[in-house]
Amino acid sequence: MATISRPSAVNEPFKHVIAEYKHKAQTVLCVCGWTGSSASIDTRPSEWSGHVASTRPKRT
Repeated sequence: MATISRPSAVNEPFKHVIAEYKHKAQTVLCVCGWTGSSASIDTRPSEWSGHVASTRPKRT
């Protein structure tokens, strides 16, 4: 049986990580250029959580 290996992600930079965080305003700047809020309202996820989830690679 042949094995399929995934390419190593060790040398690849993170694509969506916080580049800058402003605590009082709760704003986040992503390294990709996206900017938004890290505050969650009620029980809904924050804009930042939505951004990370929307850019996460789909599992196959």
